[in-house]
Amino acid sequence: MEDQSRAQAIAALRQIIAGMKTSQALHVAAKLSVADHLSRKPMKASELATATGTDPAALHRLMRALCALGVFAESSGGEFSLNPASEMLRSDVPGSFRAAVLFLVGDVRWRCWADLLGTVRKGVGGAEGALGMELFDFYAAHPEESEIHDEAMRALSAASVRAVLEAFDFAQAGTVVDVGGGTGELLAAILAANPSLRGVLFDLPHVVAQATPILTEHKVVDRVKVVGGSFLETVPTGGNTYLMKSVIHDWDDARSMAILRNCRKAMTSGDRLLIIDRQLPELGQSGMAETFLTDLEMLVMTDGGRERTSEEFAKLLADTAFTLVKTVSTTSPLSIFEARPI
Repeated sequence: MEDQSRAQAIAALRQIIAGMKTSQALHVAAKLSVADHLSRKPMKASELATATGTDPAALHRLMRALCALGVFAESSGGEFSLNPASEMLRSDVPGSFRAAVLFLVGDVRWRCWADLLGTVRKGVGGAEGALGMELFDFYAAHPEESEIHDEAMRALSAASVRAVLEAFDFAQAGTVVDVGGGTGELLAAILAANPSLRGVLFDLPHVVAQATPILTEHKVVDRVKVVGGSFLETVPTGGNTYLMKSVIHDWDDARSMAILRNCRKAMTSGDRLLIIDRQLPELGQSGMAETFLTDLEMLVMTDGGRERTSEEFAKLLADTAFTLVKTVSTTSPLSIFEARPI
């Protein structure tokens, strides 16, 4: 290998290695609510340390590293301030990404990813070993972590909802049943854009209990029936369009098929099913790292969850009495798989 090629290869590996350091630096800034403090005024490290209860010298080093990463800005006088990236770390701005940072690189993820080697050797997700129980049981037992999860899902969902609405025409969707719909961000947006529609929001009772503020904010609360339950057991009847966003990727094939069969039981022949999830490429390709890393996330964090190719989605659907009609791309990482009952 020529010296230049060797240097480029090493530089690429160093950049990948830096991911651990950069994500943890960002997590600490989010945990300390640094952006909220700087929203009041620019501050020097000593003043910011007093506000955050941290060591001034250590915080100064953290902030300079984050400035170098393009997250904050530092003036020639040594004052730190917000820039467009750190504005999104504020907890009080629309579409805040702070909860997503706490969720994606916080303690729960850190503990589970720490045994990626063991997970790859065993082929079994690390969440239960690291947390002592399956992930969703853990959230049910830990309200603080569950709240971070729910807030993060709202932030991540907000980034993709517009893309879904732009890619798919819901005008004739009738009654929309959002299966595993969380606190209702997607369903609320669909109904707000289509005043003639009605909806059913279905998820675990402790999750949908938090939906009223979202539905009220979008002025659709009078058009939504909120139902608590488990889609592994049953799915509400009476809908015309059933949708699941970022649900199937959490589960192995057996439980994914159980969810789909429950949907099929609730549906009539004229209804349609929309699965909104990532589409895994057939081959590992440069430029698609985020999708494949999300697939690794499913390996680490769930008991059998995974991202799937279009062919794998088609097989799951065929095995549960559906046929895949079409796949619609969006401007987000998500695709819309439209299926009809057979």
